[in-house]
Amino acid sequence: MVKTAVILAAGRGSKIWPYGDTWPKAALPIANWPLIQWQIEAMQSCGVENFIVVVDHLAGQIRSAVTEYEAVECIEQPRASGTAEALLHALDYVEDEKFLVVYGDTLFTEEDMGALIEQANHNPEPCALVQALGTLPPHEWLCANLEENVIKEIWGHPREASHRLCGICVLNRDLVPYLENHPGFMLSVEVGAMPPHEFELAESLSQYVKAGGTVAAIETQELFFDIDKPWHLLDANEAFLKYLGAKLTDNEMAAGAVVEEGAEIDGFVVMGENAFIGRDVKIKGNLWIGANSKVIDGAIIGANSCIGEKTIVREYCRVEENTSIGSNCIVGHGAEVGGILMDGAYSFHYGEYWGIIGRSADLGAATVCGNLRFDDQKTVHRTQGRKETPTTNSVNAAYLGDYTRTGVNAILMPGIRVGAYSVVGAGVILSEDLPNNSLVYTKQEQVRTTWGPEKYGW
Repeated sequence: MVKTAVILAAGRGSKIWPYGDTWPKAALPIANWPLIQWQIEAMQSCGVENFIVVVDHLAGQIRSAVTEYEAVECIEQPRASGTAEALLHALDYVEDEKFLVVYGDTLFTEEDMGALIEQANHNPEPCALVQALGTLPPHEWLCANLEENVIKEIWGHPREASHRLCGICVLNRDLVPYLENHPGFMLSVEVGAMPPHEFELAESLSQYVKAGGTVAAIETQELFFDIDKPWHLLDANEAFLKYLGAKLTDNEMAAGAVVEEGAEIDGFVVMGENAFIGRDVKIKGNLWIGANSKVIDGAIIGANSCIGEKTIVREYCRVEENTSIGSNCIVGHGAEVGGILMDGAYSFHYGEYWGIIGRSADLGAATVCGNLRFDDQKTVHRTQGRKETPTTNSVNAAYLGDYTRTGVNAILMPGIRVGAYSVVGAGVILSEDLPNNSLVYTKQEQVRTTWGPEKYGW
C-alpha cells in the first residue's frame, strides 16, 4: 500500500516570472489555498499518510503552508541540481519500499490520484500519471509514448509525442541505481536538442525503461496543470474553481455568517465565520467567502468565485466568474476585476483588470489593463529570452508581481508583465514588460500662456 509521498518543491521557478522571484511555486495560491495544500489534501483522501517535502528556494513559505499538517516533514536539498538528486536525498527519510513522488508545481484531482494509487496498490511495477498532449506543444514538456498503457519511451522536449509526463508517479527501490548513476543530463532527447546540465528524474525513468523495466501509464481523466508559466497559474485557478463548484450541493454557513434579505444568489455559498453578504448584492453562481469578509453595496460576483478572509468587496464593483480574491483585499468603487488577486491587493475607483495581481499590490484609480489586441492576435512573450506565443487565452492577461503599484490612469497593454517591487506611474501607457525593482513615469510637456477676460472681448 502507498502510504508515503515525496513532494519535490525545491525548484527556482524562473519561467513563471514575475512570481518565481518572491514565491516558491508550490506555495502559489490556487482558489486561495497554497498549491501544496491542495496536493496534500488530494493525496490524504487517497490514503497517503506521510509526506516528505524537499525544499530550497524560499523554503520558509512552503514550511508555513504545511505547518498545519502533522505528518509533513520538510528537508533541505543540499544543492539545486535537479529532481533526481532531490528524490535520492529524500529517500534517506523514506522507510517504505514503494512510495509516491509528486512534483510540487502540479495541480491534479483526487480522482486521478486515486486511479494512480489504485494501480500501484494492486501491481508491483512502477506507474506514472500521464496526460494526452492534445493541442499542447510537446517541445515544452517531458514526454512519453505509450503502448497498451505502458510507457514505451521517454523523451525530453521532443518534436512529437502522444503524452506528457505529469511529474507524478509511484516508484520503488528498483529505481535507486538509476538515480545514483544519473548522467547529469537528459540524454533521452532527439537530435539537435540542447538539454541543460540537470539531474532530471525523467532520465532515470527513461534509463529504467530502456533496461527492460516496466512503468504502467495512468492517463488523467480530470483537469491537470503543470504550473510552469504565469498563464498556467491563471488557467489552473479558473479550471479548479469550476471543478470545485461542480462538487457543491448545498450552502455551508459558519457561525455568525449572514446573508441579508434582498441579496440575489443563483448558486450555493460557503461562508466562514462572521462573513456577510449585504442587500442588493448579486451572486451569479457559487461563492466561497472567508471569515470576517464582506460583500456589500451592490457588488456583482460571477459564478465560482472565492474570497479570502477579512476582505471587502463593495460599491458596485464587478468580479468576473472564476476569480480568486485573497485575504485582506479591497475591491470597490466601480472596479472590474477578474483572475487572481493575491492577499492584500487593492483595486478600486473604476479600474479594469484581468490577470494576476501580486501580494499587497496597489492599483491606482482608473488603472486599465487591455486584454484584446487590435489585430485579434495573441501576445508574443519572452521567457528566459526565448520568444513564444502560448495558445491559451490568458496570454493577453496582465501579470503584476508582488508589491507593485500603479498611478492614476495607468494603462497596461495586452500581456504585459510587471516585476516585483515596481511602479507604473500615473498616465503611463506600458507596452513592454517592466523588470523587478523599476519605476516608469511620464514627463509631460506643457505650454503656458496668459488668459483672462480680455480673451472674451471685455
